[in-house]
Amino acid sequence: MNKMTPRRILAIAALILIACLYAATIVFALIDSPFARSCLMAALFCTIVVPAVIYGFLVITRQFNGSGKDSKDANEEKQDK
Repeated sequence: MNKMTPRRILAIAALILIACLYAATIVFALIDSPFARSCLMAALFCTIVVPAVIYGFLVITRQFNGSGKDSKDANEEKQDK
């Protein structure tokens, strides 16, 4: 059986969060009230921003951990010499 690593747990949590944002967006779009309109705008904003922030976090952590493409290319060049 696969081991549940912290990275996999965070990925599942992120997917659940994004799915909940999509569901909230649909629900708020169907409700006709001023409060629902404000919540709809917040849900749409979060639907766009949360995945972008998660992606940015992954890119930054790859660079700091040295597992990005640049560090792999540099390691391969060192091994070739």
